[in-house]
Amino acid sequence: MIKMSDFQEMVNIIDRSSVNIFTFEYEGMKIKLEKQPILQDKVQKEEVGVSVSDPLLSNEQTDKAAKDEAVSKEEVITSPMVGTFYTRANEGEERLVQVGDTVQKGQVVCIVEAMKLFNEVQADVDGEIVELLVGDGEVVEYGQPLFKLKKRS
Repeated sequence: MIKMSDFQEMVNIIDRSSVNIFTFEYEGMKIKLEKQPILQDKVQKEEVGVSVSDPLLSNEQTDKAAKDEAVSKEEVITSPMVGTFYTRANEGEERLVQVGDTVQKGQVVCIVEAMKLFNEVQADVDGEIVELLVGDGEVVEYGQPLFKLKKRS
């Protein structure tokens, strides 16, 4: 049987490669991974308020947007995989974290269910949860921001 960690590693390798479509068959199970090169740079620049189609954008504005983007990347917890986002480990239990909670690096902050496997997502840095970016039960994409953090210094 294939381990989830092996599957995650395979997805990461494919994500970093130039392969756009990958099909994997194992013990009667077939998985097709397909990267969709959707102008990721355009989406990221629009998230920080930079219009990609604006030819009059100054270098100063571009540099500021790039710095803002770098800061925002450091202050978010992202999904390690495609799946369904949950704020609770089990139905009826309290949320793992809420806005205002202080978290430590390695602390479990949510669950992402993928292929009937419940995967714990951990904080990458110490900080305070300032915003929940996804609703409970929503489908999330690989790399999608889940929480905004205010980093502790």
